[in-house]
Amino acid sequence: MNQTRRYRIVIVDDHMIVRRGLRSLLEDEADFVVVGETGDGETALWLIPQLRPDLALIDIRLSDMTGVELCRALRRYDLPTRLVILTAFLDRDLLHQALNAGANGYLLKDAENVDLVRNLRLVLAGQTALDQRAVGYVADYVAHHPPRETDPLLAPRELEILRMIAQGMTNGEIADLLYVSAATVKDYVRNIVAKLGARNRVEAVTIAVRRGLI
Repeated sequence: MNQTRRYRIVIVDDHMIVRRGLRSLLEDEADFVVVGETGDGETALWLIPQLRPDLALIDIRLSDMTGVELCRALRRYDLPTRLVILTAFLDRDLLHQALNAGANGYLLKDAENVDLVRNLRLVLAGQTALDQRAVGYVADYVAHHPPRETDPLLAPRELEILRMIAQGMTNGEIADLLYVSAATVKDYVRNIVAKLGARNRVEAVTIAVRRGLI
């Protein structure tokens, strides 16, 4: 008889009541189990490499360091753990700092329970997850940062289309702007996603921002 896989999760948040609430929410799911929790970054830097969980939920503001600093430090280890920032702050700079530090998701604490669980499953499946309200901040970031003249990974036209995707444009809108067919744009998008090792358009944009490609 096959047993449901249980994804192992560590919670890092300096508010005990938040940790208790998250534990209760997550362990209501048959395939989630919380294997550890802590309220400070120093303990997390010991606990997470020891437990090697599938996912760590990390608050952006801890008592001794930021969640961004913790993500950056954890990425120095060869860990299978996916890192998700879970915060009350919808902040453009924090979002991009988190992505650049290696976070696999940026989610908000006031999200509906079903949305939080759905996004965590996306991260566990290897994708990048952003709260829908944070997606617009990616577009804003791209709009205020000039494009690179060249890039070894993506061709100039691919970078141009990727920036348009980041600004929320559809394939049809991009096609109209570039005077090409929607099918041509679809082919470009498919190539961009493949080159970046992404699974979808949103993940392609977050990977590109993290790598400094756009």
